[in-house]
Amino acid sequence: MTSTHYPELHDAARLREVARLGVDREMPRDYLAELLERVAVELDMPFAVVTCMLSDAQVFLAGRGPMPEWIAEVGGTPIEWAFCVPMLRNQSAHCVNDFTADPAYRNNPLVTVEGLRSYIGAPVISAGGAVVGGVCGLDVRPRDFGDEQVRLVQELAAEVARRLEADAASFAD
Repeated sequence: MTSTHYPELHDAARLREVARLGVDREMPRDYLAELLERVAVELDMPFAVVTCMLSDAQVFLAGRGPMPEWIAEVGGTPIEWAFCVPMLRNQSAHCVNDFTADPAYRNNPLVTVEGLRSYIGAPVISAGGAVVGGVCGLDVRPRDFGDEQVRLVQELAAEVARRLEADAASFAD
């Protein structure tokens, strides 16, 4: 996947929403930890993250689980490695049961080097209707995701959006 396949990454209105919500800035968002705990525990997944998709990078607003040191140090990944990008187009949950069986992802360094095998995510959609990021669960084993699991990440993504909107409103005050 390359960013040129997703012109939505560079959409000016979407990037204004990213800036308005402040998700392009590093700041404490302790409330995200409880939501990620639910993702990890209820879906039995070792990793959970809230992402923000910029035009050229995916940054992590919060994470749970053992993060590779280099990812923790830089706070994200190149956008070309982001599993959340397809949600920009359809604004709906996205699952991959086994990255190694999926031609779109099998050569991704997060799969080949870090050993990730499965993913479930739902878009964080701003009040302005833009996908600014995602709530994601990741595992090192293949998974079969069901409707209940998809509903859970969708509910949590909507809650993340509500809380980010509340934060943005408090910046304006």
